[in-house]
Amino acid sequence: MPSSISASEHRKATRAIAILLASLLVYVCALEIVTRMAFPRINHIWRTLQSDHLTAVSLHPLKAGKSATMLMVGNSYLEVGVNRENLQREIAPTFSIAYLPMSGTSYFDWYFGLRKLFAEDSRPAIVGVCLSTRDLISDSTYGESFAHALMLRRDLLRVKKEAHLDNTMTSDYFFDSLSSWMGHRDETHNWLLRKAAPGINNLVSYLKPKNQPLPPSDVIVAKALPRLRQLNELAQNYGARFFLLIPPTMDVRDASKEIQEAAAKEGILVLLPFQHAELPESVFLDGAHLNPQGAALFTEKLGPTLLQSLYQN
Repeated sequence: MPSSISASEHRKATRAIAILLASLLVYVCALEIVTRMAFPRINHIWRTLQSDHLTAVSLHPLKAGKSATMLMVGNSYLEVGVNRENLQREIAPTFSIAYLPMSGTSYFDWYFGLRKLFAEDSRPAIVGVCLSTRDLISDSTYGESFAHALMLRRDLLRVKKEAHLDNTMTSDYFFDSLSSWMGHRDETHNWLLRKAAPGINNLVSYLKPKNQPLPPSDVIVAKALPRLRQLNELAQNYGARFFLLIPPTMDVRDASKEIQEAAAKEGILVLLPFQHAELPESVFLDGAHLNPQGAALFTEKLGPTLLQSLYQN
């Protein structure tokens, strides 16, 4: 009698575990389907990013009207600091420009991100990367969003080494690269926050970032220059010209001029439409990013700078 009860209980426990595992699988699959198919329809940031990515991977060196194609990638400095339509008017018909900004990204995000875009057959004639000096020398990556959207899975061990990831973070990046749900957790949280507190963006000007002081200019240049060489070599390997665009800053210690001069000696183009601290504080949103007035000034200066620099080099 005890053995039959034990066997019955064992079957019940096995069935309960199987039901639990099946329920978890259904739940995870439902999350994956929602994030892949439904969420982009209601999240305009995600939808724009997907659209920009599709445009980027479809680029060929020349567009129909014989305009040379240009791909501009970067972070929030590109996203809020450049008016897309105005810049296209400034540089047409010589160049046709496509954008792929992702907030929170820095050097490694875009070195490995460009590797992925090129692997996906993106073939622009010109590649520009818009990063601040601080972003250029940063050793961080943009977490799960980077792993899902910008990282080739075969680059995972290189990312681990370059970004100094531990084993736990490396395994997270692997699963983030596979799963849309895991790869977009941060954006999902941010979207829910924006829906719950729609006026939160109005607080940006009161929440100015407090960054650590930058190192001396010689240290910055020593770290930045090899990275510019890597980006330049990567672009050349796929038949593209490369340039770095450094956005305006109020930090007089950002060494952007020194980076430009050092890069020029090696034939690498660094665009600096405005010198550091050249623009007044009134055109900055939070002490770092440009407000609409600042973006208009930057875009107006960037167009002629692009045309002149790309013709001369």
